[in-house]
Amino acid sequence: MNPTSSPQPGAGQRLATLVLLGLSLASSSCGAHEQAAKGPASPYKHILLISMDTTRADALAVYGGTAAKTPRLDKLANTGVRFQNATTAAPSTLASHTSIMTGLHPRRHGVARNAFRVSEDNIMLAEVLGQHGFHSAGFIGSFALDQQFQFAQGFNHWDQDFDILTDGRNADQHQRTADQVTGALLDYVGNFDGSQRLFLFAHYFDVHAPYAPPEPFASDYMDEWSTSDFGHMAHQIGLHQKELIGKERQVYTMGLSRKLAETAHGNPLPGDSNLSALYAGELAFLDGQIGRLLDGLSDKGILEDCLVLLTADHGETFWEHGDFWHHGAWVYETNLHVPLIVNLPDGRGRGTVIAEPVSTTDIFPTLLDLLDIPLPEPVAGRSLMGAIDGQALAAVPIFSEATQPVERFEKQADWRNQLKSKSVRLGRWKYIRTPYLKFEELYDLQQDPGERHNLMQELNSERQAALSELRKHLKTWFESAPPRDSKFDATQSKEVNAALRALGYTGDLNDAGQQPKSGTAEESEASGD
Repeated sequence: MNPTSSPQPGAGQRLATLVLLGLSLASSSCGAHEQAAKGPASPYKHILLISMDTTRADALAVYGGTAAKTPRLDKLANTGVRFQNATTAAPSTLASHTSIMTGLHPRRHGVARNAFRVSEDNIMLAEVLGQHGFHSAGFIGSFALDQQFQFAQGFNHWDQDFDILTDGRNADQHQRTADQVTGALLDYVGNFDGSQRLFLFAHYFDVHAPYAPPEPFASDYMDEWSTSDFGHMAHQIGLHQKELIGKERQVYTMGLSRKLAETAHGNPLPGDSNLSALYAGELAFLDGQIGRLLDGLSDKGILEDCLVLLTADHGETFWEHGDFWHHGAWVYETNLHVPLIVNLPDGRGRGTVIAEPVSTTDIFPTLLDLLDIPLPEPVAGRSLMGAIDGQALAAVPIFSEATQPVERFEKQADWRNQLKSKSVRLGRWKYIRTPYLKFEELYDLQQDPGERHNLMQELNSERQAALSELRKHLKTWFESAPPRDSKFDATQSKEVNAALRALGYTGDLNDAGQQPKSGTAEESEASGD
């Protein structure tokens, strides 16, 4: 299929059509009464959903960040609604984005991690919007959301014209930069006269490793090096691991050791400041390209009627925890806390800051509620429209699950993420359970937002009560509806294999496209590290 071709309707789209048609018929007899009760239909003609891959909330100035200059993102937040404590459902790209587009956790939609095919039994946001007159177009920054993984269900147009190809060192997957994504989107909308309702999805991958911002951002933000590649990052990871456990460990495939997990916090080492500075440079570059996107849509007369929602799929741990310069293997706030900003063209909720914890699974029902579209099926998320209008949000459990290690325990459980780290947050309290390590953690995020002090060995009556409640919530959640069927697609790992062999590497990689160091896995298993 051509990168810019339109996906054909599949079983999931047909299911969505039938479900929505049934809802429409069921409500037709009382439609006039319900419309009178709800008032006029949604005033928002267009939707722009922006996803900034690998962007920690605390990297943005409006969330307390000081390193990167992000004036356009700050403006978007200050003229809209900012959710101060948004949590992603999963710290990897495909699983998280599928949760955004379905309102379901990976435990239900079935996408355990990258390179799994999205089940056509899922009802995706673009499918629902298509049944209500929207033309949907997606513009993608990385291969993780390639249409071969069936993520593009319901989209009329899917643009993934990647120009940076996997090379095993500077690019771990096919991708393109933010200026290319913005340019493709603006070129495409130039074909519309304004009469068509548009759902536009822009996915930006620049902040993802390795951090290599273009000039002048590299020079503006660099500390020691003008750029970085995976070699630099592997060196820093190795420095931290050797300091704590005396050797390097392949966290992606093997997971964290018990010692790395018990070390609840790390400290920066020489070289870390350069990586964090280049990360900030990537974000500053992305800020300008998002500004260019918003300006371009304004010039085309689209922005004035457009609901804009900006978020991220996950964050990135720097030196703070045992999964150094990484994401996916752990569920600390460095990986889970993401920006969530809703900007409405009529000024609704302008300047509102919402402190109550929310989930990225709430995006799907919130968008449909703002558009006056009924939910096609029960979802895990809830509409946040009431909070946008100033109503208090009830405290509910917020769940997340890690997606790594990718192979070591996946065949030992019914659900591939079953033995991996998972968390539940309720108000100020957060509980983390990692079955493969037989390890539990409890944090008071109000007193310890950096999760640096595990309270499991210091339980008083208040903490014990919180722990008991959180354990019950996590157990109930995990025993809920089974995951929908999803199959692994090895295309990406094969492409990485080919790229590494071309560079002189030999040997087969795992299904994540990584080459474990000889003997490392066996040694760690034998030592019980």
